[in-house]
Formats: sequence, structure tokens, C-alpha cells
Amino acid sequence: MPARLAEADQMTIEEFLAFTDQRPDGERWELIEGVAIMNPSPTQWHQTIAGNILMVLGQQKQVSGATWTPMMGVGTRVPVSPRSLPQPDVYVQAGPPLNSATTTDALVLFEVLSRSNTKADKAWRKRVYASVPNCQHYVTVAHACAEVVRYDRADGWQGVTITGLDGTLALPAIAVTMPLRDIYRWTPIE
Repeated sequence: MPARLAEADQMTIEEFLAFTDQRPDGERWELIEGVAIMNPSPTQWHQTIAGNILMVLGQQKQVSGATWTPMMGVGTRVPVSPRSLPQPDVYVQAGPPLNSATTTDALVLFEVLSRSNTKADKAWRKRVYASVPNCQHYVTVAHACAEVVRYDRADGWQGVTITGLDGTLALPAIAVTMPLRDIYRWTPIE
């Protein structure tokens, strides 16, 4: 987490979006408490896991005919921190995709964890994602072992840990079950 700046020194979301519009393609920036943070390049394992999540969600959407849409993460407006625009790795939007660099419409948010996710960062993300009005599940996915933690609005954001490749992640808000084996496919964990 960056050091907290005085409000007058913090970027607004609009200033941040103007800033990132000027940056080269391929850079991944987040606005955290008014500070623009450039994220390190993800590893191939990280991207494989995020891609697997997106693929499983897409397959289940196609089979079920659901109206929600799985998406790669974009800046997510979090009401509890109006000068923040975190970017989850994957999210599920209630409706169809829009031509927008931000969302307020996340039913489920996924973060694939890496070494750069400190304990303070994980706690901050849980707190701010819980403030997204229609978010029902926030899911963290370890990248070094088969471990997923699901936080649910329905139970006050208490974490449920699922471990092992034979485990299954249930997402009742979108009527999806996801085997951990599918999440970790094509990684050394599999």
C-alpha cells in the first residue's frame, strides 16, 4: 500500500484516467488512495490462472445462457474509496460489456495473488471490493498452490478456504461451480 497522501495531493479518478490514456499500451496501472501505482508484469502462471478462470466462466455462461458476462479486469469504482480504481484480474459483470475503462457493475471479483500482494494490500482489496454495491463474491486465488478463498456478502465477507485440486469453488450468486483443477490447468500445480 502506498503512503497516504493529503487529499489535495491525491489524483482523482478522472485525472488518473487522463494520465493512463497517455501511457503506452501494455502498462497496467491502478489508482490506490489517490496514488497511481504501476503493477509489475504478471508471470505466465498468473496469466494462465486468470485465463482459466475466464474460460471456465465463459463456458458456463454459454451452457446456461446466463445474462452476466465474464471479463478481464478493468478499473473498478469502489464507493468506500472514491480516489481508488483497483483492477481485479477477472470479474463478472451483471449485463453485457460496455465501451468503458471502468465498472461499477461487478457481481464477482477475482484476484490471482502474487508475491506483490502484501497482507495490507489483501485486506485493503477485500474492504474496498466489499463496498461495490452488487458484488456478491470476492475470490482470491493463490498462484503457488491450489488454494482459493471466497468471501461472500451474504455472510458478512467471512472467508471460506477451498484447497486441493479436487476442491470446487461455488459461486451461488451466478449459479456457477468451478473445479479448482480447471482453475489450475496447465500450471505446475496441476
